[in-house]
Amino acid sequence: MTGDKGERALVEEWRAILAVHARTACELDRELHQHGLGASDFEVLDVLAGGDPTDGGCTFRVQELADRVHLSQSALSRLVARLEKDGLVSRGICDEDRRGVRVGITDLGRTRYDVARPGQRAVLERMLGTA
Repeated sequence: MTGDKGERALVEEWRAILAVHARTACELDRELHQHGLGASDFEVLDVLAGGDPTDGGCTFRVQELADRVHLSQSALSRLVARLEKDGLVSRGICDEDRRGVRVGITDLGRTRYDVARPGQRAVLERMLGTA
């Protein structure tokens, strides 16, 4: 019986985590939509904007980005293609491995990110803040 109670508590905790994630994701989508961005778009721009300009000009290999934003490489490739089409990121060949692709944020991408960031952070504070 104790095992069943422990298992139920674990499942309830998992469902509570999922509920917080779902509510937060919906709020983020509403906030970011006014800037022409989705949550995954913003996450990619957030990673690229936080890169070290002295280390290759704020560029990341696609696989590095995929690991940071928790998307498959194919899903990220589609997202990056769309962001590139919108002028928010640029892609280029890796100097260290000619088969690889590096992605960097453009000036337009940085501007859009800078405008959207305060709202995104406010949603995170409201939904996840512990104050």
